[in-house]
Amino acid sequence: MLELASRAFFHVSVMGKLVDVTDPMRKENRQGKAFAVGHNLLITSQHVVGEPGEWKPRNDGRANEVLRAVRPLERDVKLHQSGGPSDELADPIVLPTLSYNADAAGLSLPNLKLEKYFDLSICGIDPSRNYSTIMTSDDDPADPKSIDKPVIVELAAAGYEPKTFGALYVFDTVGNPDFKGEPEGHDGSPIFDDEDGTVVAVVSAVITGGSGHRILATPIQPMFPGASALLARAPDASGAAAGSLKCSLSDTVKRINDQVVAHANWSLKVEREPDGTPNDEIYLHYDSVADKPNIDNIKIQYDFWGKQRASSNRMARLPYAGSEANQIELKPDSGPNDRQFSTTEVVLAGKKQLETLLKEKKEGGYIDYVEVTIFYTHLVDGRELDREIILDFKWKQP
Repeated sequence: MLELASRAFFHVSVMGKLVDVTDPMRKENRQGKAFAVGHNLLITSQHVVGEPGEWKPRNDGRANEVLRAVRPLERDVKLHQSGGPSDELADPIVLPTLSYNADAAGLSLPNLKLEKYFDLSICGIDPSRNYSTIMTSDDDPADPKSIDKPVIVELAAAGYEPKTFGALYVFDTVGNPDFKGEPEGHDGSPIFDDEDGTVVAVVSAVITGGSGHRILATPIQPMFPGASALLARAPDASGAAAGSLKCSLSDTVKRINDQVVAHANWSLKVEREPDGTPNDEIYLHYDSVADKPNIDNIKIQYDFWGKQRASSNRMARLPYAGSEANQIELKPDSGPNDRQFSTTEVVLAGKKQLETLLKEKKEGGYIDYVEVTIFYTHLVDGRELDREIILDFKWKQP
């Protein structure tokens, strides 16, 4: 998570001019954190960037029709990423919030192209599970440079206390975490499930009491910034995209779709010589519901079964000189046979090595059938399936 934080965790600085400077609940200079949930979409606390009505309108001399459409505010938002500032992190678009009852806001940076970001979850927060958050070990978390000192803080889910904290969820810190519980600088940090790293809430406030720090957080919900876009996105049939909202219907459909797409029905084909023995090549073919071939390569093991001597009472696996090298990796054939894998190695091993050994012993031994096991399937989306598929074929047919 710290490696991910180095790419997808940001400090947020907000400065502006308030409509009501006497309001003790609002400040003209605010500091917090933000985290990425998409290539160019970040999440922070709503109170860090403030509601539009808090800030004075900006009249910068542009035509009235432009000012009416843009509605500029006397508010400057700057983002700082670990390693230093960047021009493309200036002037993010503060996205309209579906409900100001949720203390979360979206920031869009059209020029940003992040490769790594956090995944959201609307799964219920379970006190029996382990949670963590990313804070900063800097003495001044309100300092933009504090983003260079991220630290993982272990949390225990304490539950809701509506009379005291309204709709905010309460987490207690575990142990003696190395961070400063200052009033500003932490709000907007992600709280994630330790099991899979998905974000379940965003930090809204840090309070310090006699027993340590308490974290007040806004749980992820369908009205959360970015959640609506994820819910509206159709599942990716290739399984390559991870962007679905965990515990949502979209996530359930995607997982079912991934399982179906990953399933393949395999068959084995052998072409034979006039005497019934296999010619040099065998073919492994699969059918699946995927529109396009979705298997990049497979690993197979082949074993020969028969009798070392004609007088044996049972079939047994036949050892031979190449028995330690009877595993191979196969790539799909090209062209119209792109769901097919072919190899000559299996038949040639039987003909050139095993049958030769059996004839040399002169005990009437023979190969009865060949067992081919697909023990690893590598999909084009990078996943590996270790479910074994066992196929076999007769060595000689009458």
